[in-house]
Amino acid sequence: MKKPVVCFFSMSAGNWGGASRVLFTSLPSLDREKLTPLLLLPCHGPIEDELKQLDIRYSVWGKLTEPGSVINYLRAFFRALFFFRREEVSVIHINSSNFWRPAELLAARVLRIPIIVHYHVINDEPSPFINLCQAAISVSKYTAEHSLPVKLQKPVIYNPIDLTRFDAGNSMRRELAINPEHIVVAFLGQIREIKGVADFIEMAHQIKNPNVRFLIAGECRDPNKFAGSYTERNLQELFADDSRIRYIGYVKKVENVYHTADIIVVPSRWQEPLGLINLEAGACRKPVVATRVGGIPEVIHDGNNGFLVDPGDTSTLKARVEQLINDPDLRHRMGEAGRRLVENEFTAQPVRQFQELLLSYVHPTK
Repeated sequence: MKKPVVCFFSMSAGNWGGASRVLFTSLPSLDREKLTPLLLLPCHGPIEDELKQLDIRYSVWGKLTEPGSVINYLRAFFRALFFFRREEVSVIHINSSNFWRPAELLAARVLRIPIIVHYHVINDEPSPFINLCQAAISVSKYTAEHSLPVKLQKPVIYNPIDLTRFDAGNSMRRELAINPEHIVVAFLGQIREIKGVADFIEMAHQIKNPNVRFLIAGECRDPNKFAGSYTERNLQELFADDSRIRYIGYVKKVENVYHTADIIVVPSRWQEPLGLINLEAGACRKPVVATRVGGIPEVIHDGNNGFLVDPGDTSTLKARVEQLINDPDLRHRMGEAGRRLVENEFTAQPVRQFQELLLSYVHPTK
């Protein structure tokens, strides 16, 4: 029996951000005896070298084609129609739901190819073409419960973690001139207001311990283009000459930041769909202090693998972080609990569920 071809539309050509990390973590672990993956990229990018090494077939497709020029839309429709038919695609997975009326989905519908989308964030304003989709994989119960359309199937499949990658991380303490006796508290992610970076800095100011170092890792962006973002100058102003706080910029090998830190803080002010950082910290045996928002409580179990606090409550945030600073045994216990949770629930299990879901939509005659 011929193996079904599953066509994956990626929204990026590199392992950037949570959505792309989830897809590019899942693809190598899919059982090639049961399906053949075919990846479509929006542009050329660094993921291509990895795909070649893994012998995963891919093509640089371009972005999904939205309505605009009638000629271009029709051209994209027939291009997709012939491509899906030639490749004998059985199922299509769109690693996003941020589309409107792409020609590619219309072509899939004409060919009666099931379409599965991925809700990496809450979708409360679904596009008209979401009605062409059979299911929307949701990264948390919170995401599924708060997304639309109500009648669309929204199976919850948590994000998988590649333990091999995070086990291979290396400490950056030497290059950052951080001494072994220093306790490192780290913030990772987008340098934006909704991520609570200002709360992290305020917490750092409240902790007077001279042996603590605070690291902020992520990309600063132009707030005129990305609302709520901070420039590096904005951050320096918030640091207020506190030399214990450092911005280390965007770090491609994010695993190295976890191996540098003793404590990870996720002070988000918005309803995080899940919070991949919480899982990655657990993979690296680091305790987490996070805000009680969105899907985070599905990953951080208060008092077990970390602590939960209310968003904007910098006093409690400071108290919980100080509790971990002052208790190395507690840091160790919580870090180990986080690792066990990731090993048990966020490695092979999500990939298996992902594969089973995709295969469940394969037409029996294909």
